[in-house]
Amino acid sequence: MKNSRTLYVEFRDLDDIAKDLMRVFKTRDPRVQPKEVVYFDTVTSFRGFMTLQKLEILTMIATVEPKSIYELAQLVDRGLAAVQKDCQILESSRFIKFEKQKGGRGSIKPVLAFDYDRIVVKRPDHPYSLKFEAA
Repeated sequence: MKNSRTLYVEFRDLDDIAKDLMRVFKTRDPRVQPKEVVYFDTVTSFRGFMTLQKLEILTMIATVEPKSIYELAQLVDRGLAAVQKDCQILESSRFIKFEKQKGGRGSIKPVLAFDYDRIVVKRPDHPYSLKFEAA
């Protein structure tokens, strides 16, 4: 049986995040946020961030493992520029990372930021989860 690897989305007040950053500066301890957790300040900001298109990109990266953003754009049937923009946003929020491909024209491969197959959103009032599966 395959172990489920989970990425957690949690919500924290901006004041709490600021306190953590101050602690990092004072103690020089870089461990502010666990690798398997992504924080948002409000449910509304997460809803604005996580679109159906980004969920589709995450699912394709997890299940098909495209070799480039160009291939990913073909898989999701969207323009390259739009997929690149969504991938950059997902990368800046630690959902994915880019791996430079050897040889070729210097293309980059989008991969999950760590080996997760499920996202659990821990809303304060109603937690839910999303499991990556090919259609």
